[in-house]
Amino acid sequence: MGIERLCKTVVVAPASQSRDLVNELLKFGEFHPHTSDEDRLAKDLEPLYSRVRKLYLELEALARSINAPSGTGVLRVLLEGEPEPRVLSFRNVAEVVERLEGEASALLNRYNLLSNELASVNAEAERLERELAELSLKASTGIDLKQLTGLRYFYTALFIGVRRDLAEIRASLDNVSVVSRELDRSQVLILVIAPRTEEEKIEKTLRSFNLVRIQAVEGEDMEGLLKKKREVEEKLQALRGKLESIRAEMETFRARHGEEVAGLRDLAAKLLDIFQRARGEAGRLVVLEGYIPSRAREEFINRVGGMAYIHISEVEEGGHHAESRVQPPTLLKNNPLTESFRPITLIQGPPSYYEIDPTPLVSIFLSIFYGIMFADLGQGLVLAVLGLVLSLRARGGLRLWGKLLTMLGVSSAVGGLLIQEAFGFKLSPLTGIKPILELVEHHGESVALNPSAVLTLFTFAPLLGILHVSIGLALSAYILLKNGEVGEALFSKIASLAMYIFGVLFGIAFIGAGGFDRLLTSTEPAPLLGVPLNLVGAAGVYGLVASIALIVGGRVIGPLVGLMPKSSLLSGVGTGLLEILENIIHFMSNTLSYLRISILMIIHIALMLLINAAWEAMGPASIGILIIGNIGVMGLEGLLVFIQSLRLHLYEFFSKFYTGEGTAFKPLTLESERFRVVLTD
Repeated sequence: MGIERLCKTVVVAPASQSRDLVNELLKFGEFHPHTSDEDRLAKDLEPLYSRVRKLYLELEALARSINAPSGTGVLRVLLEGEPEPRVLSFRNVAEVVERLEGEASALLNRYNLLSNELASVNAEAERLERELAELSLKASTGIDLKQLTGLRYFYTALFIGVRRDLAEIRASLDNVSVVSRELDRSQVLILVIAPRTEEEKIEKTLRSFNLVRIQAVEGEDMEGLLKKKREVEEKLQALRGKLESIRAEMETFRARHGEEVAGLRDLAAKLLDIFQRARGEAGRLVVLEGYIPSRAREEFINRVGGMAYIHISEVEEGGHHAESRVQPPTLLKNNPLTESFRPITLIQGPPSYYEIDPTPLVSIFLSIFYGIMFADLGQGLVLAVLGLVLSLRARGGLRLWGKLLTMLGVSSAVGGLLIQEAFGFKLSPLTGIKPILELVEHHGESVALNPSAVLTLFTFAPLLGILHVSIGLALSAYILLKNGEVGEALFSKIASLAMYIFGVLFGIAFIGAGGFDRLLTSTEPAPLLGVPLNLVGAAGVYGLVASIALIVGGRVIGPLVGLMPKSSLLSGVGTGLLEILENIIHFMSNTLSYLRISILMIIHIALMLLINAAWEAMGPASIGILIIGNIGVMGLEGLLVFIQSLRLHLYEFFSKFYTGEGTAFKPLTLESERFRVVLTD
């Protein structure tokens, strides 16, 4: 459980066998290639790569055009289940590409025909709409334009303009006859009549106004114009019907083939990724470097060794800060219980090969935090059932989230059982079991929070946080020791952990003694520990001094004994003092941050008291209110509690030891959400 051991592998084969090599690596299924931008694709693979790249771009464009679904929605998975991937068997990658081209071409051709037809009909419809608008404009004048085209000695022009410009137009054309007629409240029809010699002057003057000119066609009378208008309207109506028919066909295409298009696009993307990562041409040879799981070493040799030279070496141990080292990918290995918490770890990023996989610890503490903050037997069981249904019906990443929801629901139910609460109602009268913490007191018909229980809760949460943060610091020291950085582990992380623990002891003694006066003299038992205060206080004070001295002194001594990089005395002291200051700030803020566990648990109790007050007031008539209220609490507060639990891990826990800057192990494979391609021998 954790990070699986890997072997570094170098495969050398003739360039002419590059296709066969890729086929064998795909059949093996656990080879993670390591390539750089300088590596070249083998010439034997270039034709396949070009074909796949062209297909991918076309399918991606088609998927965007029809808005192909990117995945199966959660609600659909819950109701119908996630469809099983389509299994396809081939002998080699070339056959996969040919099959992909065949299926994709049929879909692309069909959609392109519809798209081209739609564009053609749409263009014709737009042309007819412009023609109809012009004919309607001419018809709206009520003037037989034929009479205006036969005047030899007079210039005549018909315009539509804005009513407020009419006076200015008349003033600008003082020696010209301007006749107008209102069309509506804002527009007027303007007829300009003048000698033919004034045409140029009139045209130049009227350009400054926003006028729409109605062109008169020679020989076109009003009767012919109206007839033509009716013909255009009939054609346009027919085209609009055809447009609706084409759009309906395209919508049918999207509904029937959307999933198929998305699947083919994903398969093309997988093939493209394989060709891009299987680069390593070196003259007449292909040299591929990569990683395989140590457990699959013999299988890899048997599969690939017959056609290529193979060199396998164990990944070297050592400091993860070594500049010359290439970071191996990370292959996580978790059991069925902790596997469901892997998405939480991956939010921060996969661990590097030289780190620790925190998923097992996340599974423990996230469950505890969620179970406390959302403690309710009934609501927890509902969440667990929803998660179980989702995990059974879904596949891939969504299945892990379903399992996570199940685990969180179980932890919530356990928390509710411990405090004897279900849907906000007390279970003790039914079960006879006494809750471990009685947060609510009943005084006749009134209820109130129990101050003693609240104080206990606010004491427990920081203690849980102290344990959580201490584990993070201890893991940080372990990682440094594991990677050979003894000085950093001893003088920074172990010293900081000691400073934190002794600081907690000092705080307990200070609170118990009520100040500094009795800190080292009182023999009364210390809170929580029961040990005399003077012993706890002395341990805290002297331990803090020793820890601080170790942090500062280590920055000075470490370089002298070769445990840390060389630095000046002033730099070492300054770095140590700065680390102490950061520790004080971070330790206080980290510890107090865990009070949110208590606060959210109290908020949950208060919300359920408020909702269930409807039952006390209305009885069975309040069932609707109770159902809606519980759904709201599970949806909103359940999400809020998850976010806060997540925050405690990302900011308070992971920040102590985890970077999440690793590279996920990504083997060459043709498996996707919708397809599973199997290459047979």
